[in-house]
Amino acid sequence: MQLIETRGALTAMAERLATAERCYIDTEFESTRGGAELCLVQIGTGTEVFIVDTLRLRDLSPLAAALGSPETQWVVHAGGQDIPLLLGALGLERSPTLFDTQIAWALVSAEPSVALGYLVYRLLGVRTGKAHQADDWKRRPLPPSQLAYAAADIEHLPALHAELARRAEALGRLPIVALASAEQWTAAPESPPPLSLASFRHAWQLDAPAQAGLRALVAWHNGLSRTAREQCPEPKTLFAVASRMPASTAELGHIKGVSRSFLERRGATLVELLSAARAATTAADFVPIEPEPYATFEELTVDAWVGLVRAEACARALVAPDLAFPTRLARRAGTAVRAADDALAILEPLSGWRRELLEAALREAIDLRPLPLAEDRHRIACVDAASST
Repeated sequence: MQLIETRGALTAMAERLATAERCYIDTEFESTRGGAELCLVQIGTGTEVFIVDTLRLRDLSPLAAALGSPETQWVVHAGGQDIPLLLGALGLERSPTLFDTQIAWALVSAEPSVALGYLVYRLLGVRTGKAHQADDWKRRPLPPSQLAYAAADIEHLPALHAELARRAEALGRLPIVALASAEQWTAAPESPPPLSLASFRHAWQLDAPAQAGLRALVAWHNGLSRTAREQCPEPKTLFAVASRMPASTAELGHIKGVSRSFLERRGATLVELLSAARAATTAADFVPIEPEPYATFEELTVDAWVGLVRAEACARALVAPDLAFPTRLARRAGTAVRAADDALAILEPLSGWRRELLEAALREAIDLRPLPLAEDRHRIACVDAASST
């Protein structure tokens, strides 16, 4: 283990890494209100281990050429936080090929998000300690035992990589490991769906003017750019605005959730929009909204079927459901199946490597466990109706 604390040592280290085809990487950082502060970077080549003190060496640019080479593979464990921190410190926009051992294990087993120590024991039979896990990584000098603990985090990565790569290769999944490893930090957050009256559970309780106001607010909100929508009050605040139908910016400003900055930028627009909606409302045009049920047995039946088929397919594919078919996609699959009344609509939320990995297994699982017949679900729906009266 070599502790790197000087610019000269960092430059010499960069020269050693320039010929490495694969680097085993981990970081230690401290979380603060302003974000995460990088304290150490541990880098191994399989034969050497370097620990870079990033509090004493703020500029890691000498490492950028070696670590940022497209021919260099980074092996990490649960790198979702480490990778962005390291890229920022190196001044790189993207990483080379990634192999995340946590992701790789989820692609060959039922287990997602396992700890490094657990994986080392499961695959290598080695028990590791956690004596310094909660230590202060900003204190200096770091005691030898704490530095040894930091180095140990990458000590077993070469053996883990070799075993996991062997298992992934046997299943034809090495390319998927790289895609899924990068996805955990490169995937853009999903845009929320457009608002509708269905987005507001209590819309059925609004009178004619308030319902017209809510419709106007929904149309206005959906017409904004994504950036503008992010600066708007939350949907529950928009519902409160429609419920109150303020006639002035002063009244609008009294509603909880309406910020001063939003009031100054868009308050007058909202008041005018609500005034126009109120003026255009007539009692003859008002159609009361029926409240949506909180849950139905038919909905529960379909969602349970999706869960069963999801588990069956992931077991057939030998992949962790929480990685390949996460809960957020399972919820969307249930909605798609109910809307289309078609078992194969379960595939709708899946794309890319997930679709490639699971489609055949899902079709086999559907053949084994067909979607309950429409007449059976109708009978359940009748039970729902009877229980609500």
